[in-house]
Amino acid sequence: MEKRPAQNLLPKTSSPSTDRQIMSPVDSGFNIQVLKMKMSDIIDIALVHKPKSLYRQFLDNEEMTIDIIKLMLIQLQDFYNCKSKMSDAQLTESAYLICGEYRHFNYYDIGMCLKVAKTREKVYDRVDGGMVLGWLKQFDQERNNLIMIERQNQKAKQDGEWSSLGERSSEISLKSFLSE
Repeated sequence: MEKRPAQNLLPKTSSPSTDRQIMSPVDSGFNIQVLKMKMSDIIDIALVHKPKSLYRQFLDNEEMTIDIIKLMLIQLQDFYNCKSKMSDAQLTESAYLICGEYRHFNYYDIGMCLKVAKTREKVYDRVDGGMVLGWLKQFDQERNNLIMIERQNQKAKQDGEWSSLGERSSEISLKSFLSE
């Protein structure tokens, strides 16, 4: 039986079907995978799995990166069933702005931000680049706060492990000292 490398697997979530390799937004299961995720999964992806950032994707293949962001924006407009849709020029400009401003994001971050917007935001007949950039800014702040909390928790855990090692080694050395 062949095993996949553990570093490319996504964290287990409430559904076993999301326990897959990291996907591209053009993969058929990407949207469902994102819909099943929680913010803790996004933090785990950012800190542990570290997929390519938008910046790295952009440098590797600018046209494809812009097209993928545009596709995600079109899917968002379709979700809201907007009457006045963004033109190709507006989608392209928004995609370039997203790649420039949120270059540290990966596709999962964009997908999760749009998922959160779908559940929290009220949209009346239109989605524009300014709205999306505002949602991304708010998501970035929430994401950064959660990453900072997770790193502090990891550091506290690590510090606790080190301090317990120090206590044991000093006890041993004290016993050795007293027995001599």
